[in-house]
Amino acid sequence: MMKKKTMIFTILILMISGLIYGQDFRKTTWGMTKAQVKQTETSKIIKETDDILAYRADLAGYQSFVIYIFAGDKLTRAKYSIIEEHSNKNDYISDFNSIKELLQKKYGIPKEDEKIWKNDLYKDDYSQWGFAVSLGHLTYYSSWETEKTSVFYILNGENYDLKTVIEYSSKELSSVEDEMRNNKALSNFSTSGFRTSDWGSSISGVKTSEKLEVIDESKTLLAYETTISGIEMIVGYLFTENKLTTGRYLATEEHSNKNDYISDYNTLKDLLVKKYGKPKKDKKIWKNDLYQDDYSRWGFAVSLGHLLYYSTWETEKSEITIMLSGENYKIQLMIEYESVELKEFKEKVNEKKNLNDF
Repeated sequence: MMKKKTMIFTILILMISGLIYGQDFRKTTWGMTKAQVKQTETSKIIKETDDILAYRADLAGYQSFVIYIFAGDKLTRAKYSIIEEHSNKNDYISDFNSIKELLQKKYGIPKEDEKIWKNDLYKDDYSQWGFAVSLGHLTYYSSWETEKTSVFYILNGENYDLKTVIEYSSKELSSVEDEMRNNKALSNFSTSGFRTSDWGSSISGVKTSEKLEVIDESKTLLAYETTISGIEMIVGYLFTENKLTTGRYLATEEHSNKNDYISDYNTLKDLLVKKYGKPKKDKKIWKNDLYQDDYSRWGFAVSLGHLLYYSTWETEKSEITIMLSGENYKIQLMIEYESVELKEFKEKVNEKKNLNDF
């Protein structure tokens, strides 16, 4: 009996060690360079960028991606992304709970331990809870803290996909990463034109200055793809007689929970406030107040055209507008830049074109 208990204890220790090896994360410590982290891993790299190293590994019997995140070539954050797949979506909840037990044995009682219902449609039917997670209706999360590390564990979903992630973050260096991420996001916004180009630039001039890869091109448009604060965007440069007169960011991020579009709007608006200060106009307009008393339905109200958000700024050279609008259950989130100096020129050219159509 004693031998059996010893074996069970040994297996448990081995499983827990799969979560973390006694350093800050696996065999690494916060602040390591990318080159130093590479020396600690024996698996083959599956992705490498300036800010990321990613590997595939086994975590306590679960197939996972191991992702190291750097700021200024210092390891500041890391995470496990579980990639086990199940046909029965409730099995993802079972996996979450099994791994959570291991984390509790490693770190003790969670600082936070929540089950959050954003939509309680399936709340009374446990057999559908996994499906509810996949729709974004239900989120599980727990968190722990050690002397040097914050540990955040989450099971959530969207568009029928589920994600289980354990994220580790350096307490000391998280502010460094936040500052660099914030500066990177703000670099998308210009005070003298659109992105890295001045108003009036030619198509060839914009192509020279833009580092992204062109996805569409015409006599009046150059289009690119980028992300701002994790939100996927189409970047559009619009030309009038080969002069840059307008620039647009159009969000392509899709959400099953339509209130998440409002969160994206607020994220981008906060960045614009940091760049340009208090908006000249800051409006939330109800065209139909059917859902005004139920915040959980505000995103749906936007998709129907009942609710509109917009804010505007003006600089010496640009007029800037961010707008969240919708129609026929579709939502559009857009930031538009327009040249002050070339606005009249653009209007006259467009008016002439319209007259020529008759």
